[in-house]
Amino acid sequence: MQKKIFAWAMSMAVAAMITCTGCAQNTNSSGTDSGSSTAQTTTLDDNDTAEAAVGQSLSAIQSGEAGVTTDEDDLCDNYDAFDAEITLEDDSTKVKGNTKAVSVKDNCITISAGGTYRLSGKLTKGQVLVTGSEKVKLYLDGVEITSPSGPALVCTNEKRTILSLAKGSQNTLTDSADNADTEINGCNVSACALFAQDKLTINGSGSLTVTGSSVDGIVCKDDLKLVNGTITVEAAQDGVKGKDCVAMFGADLNVTAGNDGIKSTESNDDTKGFLQLEQGSATVQAGGDCLQAETLVWIADGTYHLTSSGTAVNTETGEANSGKGIHCGGDVEIAGGKLTIDAAEDGVNCTGSLELQAGEVDVTSAEDGIQADGDLTVSGGAVTITTTGTVAASAQDDFQPNNFGGGNPPSGDMPSGEAPSGNPPELPDGETFGGGNFGGNGNTPPDNADNRQNAAASDASAIPAAAMQTIADSSTDAGASAAAAMTTAAEDATSKGIKCGGSLTMSGGSCTIDSTDHAVHAAGTAVSSGTTLEITSDNKGISSRGDLEISGGDITIHSCTEGVESKAEMTISGGNVRILDASDDGLNTGGSDSGSYAMTITGGYIYVNASGDGVDSNSTWKMSGGTLLALSSKGMMEYPESGCLIATNCNAAAGEQISIVDKNGTVLATLQSPKAVSDVIYGIGDSDSADYTIVTGGTYDGTINEDGYGEGGSVSGGTEVTANGGTGSMNGGAPAGGGRGGAPNGAPNGGQGGTPPEMPNSNNSGS
Repeated sequence: MQKKIFAWAMSMAVAAMITCTGCAQNTNSSGTDSGSSTAQTTTLDDNDTAEAAVGQSLSAIQSGEAGVTTDEDDLCDNYDAFDAEITLEDDSTKVKGNTKAVSVKDNCITISAGGTYRLSGKLTKGQVLVTGSEKVKLYLDGVEITSPSGPALVCTNEKRTILSLAKGSQNTLTDSADNADTEINGCNVSACALFAQDKLTINGSGSLTVTGSSVDGIVCKDDLKLVNGTITVEAAQDGVKGKDCVAMFGADLNVTAGNDGIKSTESNDDTKGFLQLEQGSATVQAGGDCLQAETLVWIADGTYHLTSSGTAVNTETGEANSGKGIHCGGDVEIAGGKLTIDAAEDGVNCTGSLELQAGEVDVTSAEDGIQADGDLTVSGGAVTITTTGTVAASAQDDFQPNNFGGGNPPSGDMPSGEAPSGNPPELPDGETFGGGNFGGNGNTPPDNADNRQNAAASDASAIPAAAMQTIADSSTDAGASAAAAMTTAAEDATSKGIKCGGSLTMSGGSCTIDSTDHAVHAAGTAVSSGTTLEITSDNKGISSRGDLEISGGDITIHSCTEGVESKAEMTISGGNVRILDASDDGLNTGGSDSGSYAMTITGGYIYVNASGDGVDSNSTWKMSGGTLLALSSKGMMEYPESGCLIATNCNAAAGEQISIVDKNGTVLATLQSPKAVSDVIYGIGDSDSADYTIVTGGTYDGTINEDGYGEGGSVSGGTEVTANGGTGSMNGGAPAGGGRGGAPNGAPNGGQGGTPPEMPNSNNSGS
């Protein structure tokens, strides 16, 4: 089987634009000493009609057309007068004020009229019940309620309820372990410690501890708004549930839940069932999902620590529940804030689209770090992802390291004039390579040329400042291994850093990924135009099943099996791509299906250090202008028919400088090789090979970058290497001797020099 070994680097200055979008800060207009200076303020009537019935989206929430807002009642937590003051005490509760609105029977205190009520005191076996058709405000000032049956606080009134936590107060609500769902005043009341049938707001500067001993902690069948205050929830099952939404505007929330932490459950209306986290903080420890929503998770600001142990079990089926950091049946959009996620399954998972605009996201997960079934966009922010899971064989990609050089060849006949395998055609008598004779004696090429494929050349427009270098090692025999297992079970666990089921767009921000699976993977197209990526992967660095385009940004892949891979076409027109250690191929296009796997490079800087192929295209490979410097350590380099200076007897040791020098002594390109090198290719276009010299070793007086690459300056000492012009070479076959490059006459650096190589439109098995 043949190995194609082209490795290189391109150099081009590119400006990368990073865009960050966040939510505007809004001030408190309530005129009270609530400390709530972070919430958007809208005046609503008692029907709360200002909440728009439109689809939940980031732009709609930011513009105020969707989501929920706060009004003066939501923000007000300090009152000058009360309709009644209620002092709780077992068998001796006292009511001062409007006694007609409050009734006491068997330690059950019922508030049946709208108004503002102050509660204090303790019930060890009691309950507070809010009924009626009006809005009720409860000022909790040192309340402790433990209910023997049902929630400790039940709000079945037809309008919203506001719980205000008095400054410095500590308030607790607890239900009993044998509490069960029940019916109260015609409402189906869930088993929990705090229940609201209509909208519920919690504000204030005091604290509230809710203990759901039976099932859940807080359950609201409408909108749940957490404006401020310190709220601690412990629950046997779910911690905080708002059916229509849970919205945070500044509270300090701490949740410990046997199952899900914070969730919104409405799935029949796409304008509801969302989490809206505008500001505040939340620490969630959950056996299931930490944050869960049906339609949207939107995070604009705040600090969130999410830990899922994955220990929750479905009581009906006995199976493990989902254990994700963020889990959404729709879209996830992060426009700010700071998230730290440690998840037993995926860190962030959604069935819709996912967008990262700003903020900081730090994910550690046993499965995928960030996963979207739809499109995924990174336009800003800083993301750090570590995945630790073991990837099931059936969930691995359909071509793996060492398998066919990165991909199964497309079906169909080889193109006319190219040898599919075996020995190359013989040269006519007297024919030479690039104007040079074989080793000076006319002998045939060395045996290691037998399995190389002839590479065609085509004209291409030149571009300025494109430079390529590469180091490649043929120690990986792509054709020697068996075909990899196809993906047969979509539900099998993967452990990718970023996983996208649609199109992936990365235009800004930064991502640092350490993954046991692919670091970045898109099922559709992938475009990178401005994101900074730092990748360490036990599998592939960046992969896509559709076309892959890199036009900007900085990509450093510290270790991987394959660096950047597309199962369709790949285009690199800008940016910096550094693949420092690939155990298989550096750049790869190809797949198991027929199609175009063309690779085109027109700009940018690319450095590849690969043990397999530096560049492996299962179709055409075209470089348009620029500088090409390719090195191989195993004598398996494929050579273009023309346009290159070629040496096959370099014998440079690891760490030695390999330089291309013109006739004036100027270094056109130099590279400090990280491994022993035998073959060298340098692109000269249609220039005369006699104008160039290859020098190994010596002392270079110019400046080299972190990859050991430099241009300009001069080299003193060293060893000149015999080379030829590469014209007329067959199947990789420049001989050991051949024409020797002399003093040059103008390098192709910067795009001059005519026609760079184009790989043949073919796929030899194993290529």
